[in-house]
Amino acid sequence: MTYKASDTEHHSATARDTTTFEAVKRYHVSKGWGDIGYHYFITADGQIQQGRDENIVGAQCQADGMNFKSLGICLTGNFDTETPTVEQLTSLINLIRTLMAKYNVPKENVIGHGQVRGSSTACPGNVLRQWVDKFKAGQGPSEAGLTPSPAVDQVILLLEQAIDKLKQL
Repeated sequence: MTYKASDTEHHSATARDTTTFEAVKRYHVSKGWGDIGYHYFITADGQIQQGRDENIVGAQCQADGMNFKSLGICLTGNFDTETPTVEQLTSLINLIRTLMAKYNVPKENVIGHGQVRGSSTACPGNVLRQWVDKFKAGQGPSEAGLTPSPAVDQVILLLEQAIDKLKQL
């Protein structure tokens, strides 16, 4: 499967620290979607859970046909009113980079749900949307005001540089 966008970022629009994969999956199944709508789900502690297989069409964003040409990643939380955890952002950046490399997708094709043409949603929330924009611009999470420590940004920057060097080998 070829993707034009590496992924479409989402938030669960529920409480960050108490929302579970199972609860969201039950809700999506109750809507007749057959499974959780997302391909990946990241909880507050940074755990990544596989939702739909990557080769299965998602149910995360109908606008612009994105269900057919993107992978959906959801973080627990309402990022209009709260901030992703450092663990969530660390897992997210690692997952995005893995998917970008796997599908040869440029950074500019990493987008938030509400940034999809024809979409009319606040998802993934203002805070996560700012982070996605900073990521696409090549800036670290603390520059989007999302991490409490510049040390985390330094580690992420060093990891990104190491990944880029490994790609050149």
